[in-house]
Amino acid sequence: MLSSSLAQQLQADLKGATVLTPGSEGYEESLKRWSETAEKRAGAVAQVTTAEQVATVISFARKHHIEQVVRGGGHGTNGASSSEGGIVIDLSKMNGVTVDPDNMTIAAGGGCLWKDVDEAAADYGLAAVGGTVNHTGIGGLTLGGGYGYLTGRHGLVIDNLLKVKLVNADSEIVTASPEEHPDLFWALRGAGASFGAVVEFTYRAHLQREPVWAGMAVFPLDKLTPIVKFANDFALSANADASFNFGFTTPPHAPGPMLVTLGFYNGLGKEGKRIFAPLFEAGPVFQNFGPMPYCKVNGLLEESAGHGGRKVIGGAACATPFAPEFYEEIKKDLLAFIDEVPAAKESLLVFELVHHGKVQEVDGSATAFANRGPYYNAVCMTKWNDPKDDDKCRDFTFRLKEKVSEHLIKTSDVNAESVGKYLNYNDLTDGRSDQMFGSHDEKLVALKLKYDPTNVFNKWGAVTAAAVEQNHGYNTMNLKPRQIAVE
Repeated sequence: MLSSSLAQQLQADLKGATVLTPGSEGYEESLKRWSETAEKRAGAVAQVTTAEQVATVISFARKHHIEQVVRGGGHGTNGASSSEGGIVIDLSKMNGVTVDPDNMTIAAGGGCLWKDVDEAAADYGLAAVGGTVNHTGIGGLTLGGGYGYLTGRHGLVIDNLLKVKLVNADSEIVTASPEEHPDLFWALRGAGASFGAVVEFTYRAHLQREPVWAGMAVFPLDKLTPIVKFANDFALSANADASFNFGFTTPPHAPGPMLVTLGFYNGLGKEGKRIFAPLFEAGPVFQNFGPMPYCKVNGLLEESAGHGGRKVIGGAACATPFAPEFYEEIKKDLLAFIDEVPAAKESLLVFELVHHGKVQEVDGSATAFANRGPYYNAVCMTKWNDPKDDDKCRDFTFRLKEKVSEHLIKTSDVNAESVGKYLNYNDLTDGRSDQMFGSHDEKLVALKLKYDPTNVFNKWGAVTAAAVEQNHGYNTMNLKPRQIAVE
């Protein structure tokens, strides 16, 4: 717990940075997160602007045995970017973006949101592989692997990551890339923030055609069979420039749950219309497909995935061909839960069909990311308002994502090289890093002992002191082992 005298000392040490403490202007706002379940009352929030200031906070926290956490976009649901009584290193002011069109690179501060990157790149006719919700922080999405609308053509975000600048557990500012600290760079690409506080990411940029063709279409629940058929046909087309999401939620202003779809084609409307014509034949009650700038596509989910409310995320994987009867069963599970907890009607379950050919071109051993299989992501985001429903909502999310995972295991080849789990969608985990990283786990634990033996970075990502002790039977850490958390 940070005392008031230590908070004053921290402010004195952090010249040029703002340190917010309980009662100071801006403190309450600084605690806000995407999900209210992730909000905690920090002893201090250090709004840093330089890598040197980040290093000062990490050194200060270690010296005084105070918990420190890093906040990028604050978009997780398990509170890993928050601290009860400790110090939050808030990177939100480190949000500058530098686009180098000659070298086709984009350098972005660790506090950037994808909206910052998308808009800066668009000014040069470029794009980076990013996420699908533009108010997500770049840090969490990148370090967990990173899927987006351009993944089918260009691969994961980490496959387009050229280097990072980070502050390590010893408060040193280092660069990790294929040339410098290559083993650390390997771990950072997929294993979360277990190895340092990343203050700058440098991505490969790609020429981006404008406009693209995208939009959403909403259907009544009785259209599930034709939507599943379209999804199966879409997957067979293996179009690297197109993606398709479908799932269940209650859209804004709708009276109850419906089938919601989102389509994207990275090209002209004529071809986009051809690809999605069978979808429209199913008879949507609403659709807004049309040409738009690429940087606007990541805003399509702004309202349905907006800030506020209590949320929890659980992830799984799925494979085609989709069986309509299984998805009918899933639909019934969701409807029964909403009947039990009516305030959770905005919860959603979405299946994301992003062509995985480019992802699988990268050898499974090339990065720490262990989910390069021939399948797609599924995400369950349960949303509610009353803390009394916390346990019900968490239990339902866990059961639903496990049901989808078990279905994948029955129908597909899931193994240690391709585990069928996506770190960024697994806020609910049993704490076993070998399940998240498969055959990479042993190497990751060795690198954790090399780069962070005192477990300074223990809040997000499964490679923690608890993982070392649990999976290998010993504990060399100075700090008390914690339950493994994933954000």
